[in-house]
Amino acid sequence: MPPPSRHVDHSSSLKGLDLAVIGQEDRDLVIGREDQPCTDGTDDITTQYRQVQSAVRTTREKSKQKVKIQLEMKQGVDAMMKEVEMQKAKNEKAEKILIEQTTEMKKKMQKLQETNMSMETAMEQLQETNKNMEARIEALLTAKQPVKSGSQQKYPRVGQPWVEKVSFGGYGSGRGEFRGPCGVAVSQDNEVYIADRGNSRIQVFTMDGVYIREFTTGLPGDTDEKLLRSTPWDVAVDRNNNLWVVSKHRVVQYSKEGTRLATKDLPFIDDADIRWFRGITVSMATEQVIVTEYDGQNGQLRVFNQDGYQVGIYGAGHRAPKPWWPRYVTVDGEGNILVTDSNNHCVHVWDRKGNFKFKFGSEGSDQLKNPEGICVDGKGNIIVADKGNHCVKKGSYGRFLSYIVRGMKDPQAVAMSPGGDVVVTDDKTKTVSVWTQG
Repeated sequence: MPPPSRHVDHSSSLKGLDLAVIGQEDRDLVIGREDQPCTDGTDDITTQYRQVQSAVRTTREKSKQKVKIQLEMKQGVDAMMKEVEMQKAKNEKAEKILIEQTTEMKKKMQKLQETNMSMETAMEQLQETNKNMEARIEALLTAKQPVKSGSQQKYPRVGQPWVEKVSFGGYGSGRGEFRGPCGVAVSQDNEVYIADRGNSRIQVFTMDGVYIREFTTGLPGDTDEKLLRSTPWDVAVDRNNNLWVVSKHRVVQYSKEGTRLATKDLPFIDDADIRWFRGITVSMATEQVIVTEYDGQNGQLRVFNQDGYQVGIYGAGHRAPKPWWPRYVTVDGEGNILVTDSNNHCVHVWDRKGNFKFKFGSEGSDQLKNPEGICVDGKGNIIVADKGNHCVKKGSYGRFLSYIVRGMKDPQAVAMSPGGDVVVTDDKTKTVSVWTQG
């Protein structure tokens, strides 16, 4: 019998193994090679195994790559979802804040509306109160007051209208004419002294406007420059009926007839500016002479005794909203010093020792505007020439009482007579008028 053959057919088993572990491409590769002849079978198996291993690795790498791509996509989607959630949370928070702010704004608007309603109600109540006060003041002003007979100080009844008693003057250099009536004073015997600045003289009249006399304010030996600087700005009368005249560089005391009695030099100032002005008064309580002046930065009061000894400077450190420009000055019955301030539209008040007390008035048609002349009557009422409002007013430390005259062109200086009449100068019309209550 022939010996058994050592050739083993492995094709069926290899084919099954290959088909179990490789893909379709690799199956085609193996199947395509199963008809190839093999000498001993070993090399073919090894080659096929390696090919299978290579195909498996390739498949694994592709699978890993797909898994990696899927993982990265999942991570990207997760990150986007997280960002969306965060943005959603921010939006919800912002919306909540906006709602809270809107609610708070509505509450504030409601409170503001309630406050406005309360203010409107308060304003209505205030207006009603003002109307009642005006009615009471009007009733008081029109009420008839008894007048004491036989008294030298015969003040008319309160509330009756003021009427013009006489008016005199006009522009010129003749007797009874003026070129700048800027100061006025009335003596105890009812003589009216007018500082006629443009004519460098003092003119004297009766209360009826009748010319009496005049004298120049220049002194013997004055040069032309001193004559120019000696033009009178304001005038005052002391208890002995002596006359005090102030110019921009000196104060001169005269007798009632015009005889020079004393002279006091003052610091020279330049009168090119409206601020450079001097007013003058004599305090009956202290017999001191008070002069207003401007030091180049602010206002002040120069105070001295009648013998020429300087008592002091009042108000030099006083401050107002704007630099204060003192104009005219007067003294009340208690010795308080009242000064008009044309720059702050008010009246400043000092006591007799130079201590500032208070001020009253402010700019406005119902208040003061560029106040000039000022005087006080025997009852303590204050008369002010309200230049900016073209009138002369009567009041009591800020409380308006009545108009003395309205519609003037340029009221400048005012003075009260012993009988209660008011003398007013008008620098625009160059006239002097006397007003009395009917």
